[in-house]
Amino acid sequence: MISSPLAQIHEQHLVTAFTELHSLDATAMAEREWVLQLLDANQQRDLLSNQDLVAELKQFGGFLHSIVFSFGAGMIMRKLVRRNKRLNYILQFKELQQVRSNIEKGSFAYDTLLFGLKPWQVLQNKSHLANLVCLAILFGDEFIDGIAQLYGKEAVREILANPKIDFSLRYKLTPNGAELYYEFDIRELLPNWVLDTVNEKYGISYRDFYAHLLFLLDEMNLQFGKLQEDQITIAASLICKVCNLCFDTYKTDLAQFTNDYSMEELLSYQQRKDDQIIQVLLELRCVLLNKHVKTYRPKFANWSLMVRSMQVYDDLQDLALDHGYQMNFVCYFAHQFFKKEWNWLQENQAKLAAVKGMDQAMMVSLNMSASTMLCMQYAKHMVQGNLSWVQQKITGYLWKKNWFGWDNDLPLTERAAFGAIAKMQGKNDLTLIEKVQLLQEKIVSVKDPLISEDLRFAHLADTAFLDHELGQHFLSSLSKKDRYFIQQQFFSFPIQQKAALVKRWLLQLEL
Repeated sequence: MISSPLAQIHEQHLVTAFTELHSLDATAMAEREWVLQLLDANQQRDLLSNQDLVAELKQFGGFLHSIVFSFGAGMIMRKLVRRNKRLNYILQFKELQQVRSNIEKGSFAYDTLLFGLKPWQVLQNKSHLANLVCLAILFGDEFIDGIAQLYGKEAVREILANPKIDFSLRYKLTPNGAELYYEFDIRELLPNWVLDTVNEKYGISYRDFYAHLLFLLDEMNLQFGKLQEDQITIAASLICKVCNLCFDTYKTDLAQFTNDYSMEELLSYQQRKDDQIIQVLLELRCVLLNKHVKTYRPKFANWSLMVRSMQVYDDLQDLALDHGYQMNFVCYFAHQFFKKEWNWLQENQAKLAAVKGMDQAMMVSLNMSASTMLCMQYAKHMVQGNLSWVQQKITGYLWKKNWFGWDNDLPLTERAAFGAIAKMQGKNDLTLIEKVQLLQEKIVSVKDPLISEDLRFAHLADTAFLDHELGQHFLSSLSKKDRYFIQQQFFSFPIQQKAALVKRWLLQLEL
């Protein structure tokens, strides 16, 4: 019996679907079956969708009541931290503002929603050290990626293979607390031309980039002096553990990466990259906040699952950089199931890397639409089946802000989603009708057994949301209730219902 995702495919494509399924080897069949089961599970959950405005208001009311005073305290603390003259040395880069903001919001969510801090406890800012660690990890990740892209994987691999060099972060106890340190200096291992090359994003040389990372290390060491004696050793060891875990994933990327990886390998990689790292960071927060780890550890899984969902949109955004370098959900789906999209990526990786912001997102969503659909379905599966109402709202908000660019303070040059496409056609911009026609041409025409008609039309809406004009035009065609829920129930809004709304919109446009 054909499973429900296949049952939705147009009759004329069933023969092709049957032929393709029977041409797969056992491993590919197993992975395709895994995707089908995921799609079917999402479809079943969609049937349970609740679009009751009264229930929604009650949920919001309870949520706001629990954090309203803490939110004010969090805003005050954020202003105080941002006035820190020492910290402004690293936070001076406008490119880090979004990262800083995400860390601050994440910290507030952990402190209040997970650990239940009261407003006066939020003002104590006890989790500041954990925030510095997060900033160092993210900033350091960009440094490492930049070096690898510039110097080459083979050259970096040779450095890492040197058995005489210890690349681990270590700590030692001092009269003032503890000191984190590395036994190597990257400036002694890289040639001057690499160190003196300017990083395009931050406008500083890699030598200065490294100096900023050392500054963050010094800043973390200063924080140990503010901890209680029984916190110092545990906190220092956890920081070393999480930073070394991050570096281990990087070494794995360099040493073991191939394009031909399985879903099992990808999920295992993401578990090491996200779950283990996030859970150590949450354990660090427990220590800093004087909470019992055993009490809160069972709650960590859902919070790390939120991060894994965010990793999916990170993979969408970093597709051009990750391809050929590290495991990526979009690359996996394209390579495994959608050869046309995989070939497009092979041919257009450099072009994709050259465009920024919403232009890049639109190119991915249009030209790798089937892979993008499965990425979003995988994120939906994680979120919808496991997270609480509040956690779903937070994750949906972050998806909308980071992937769709909603309420995101992007530079003007990165806001136009069709700018690069219009330029390729020799135009300054596309009309609304031209945009819709392009979406239909690229998305509705996708033919694959895994991609149902409802998925295609729902993805047309998701792609329209990447462009402000197009997204607003679509929303204006909806009732107030549909408009609210399609935006606020980002993951749980039923695919079939979204597809029906898109079809009605297209009819109104007479397309």
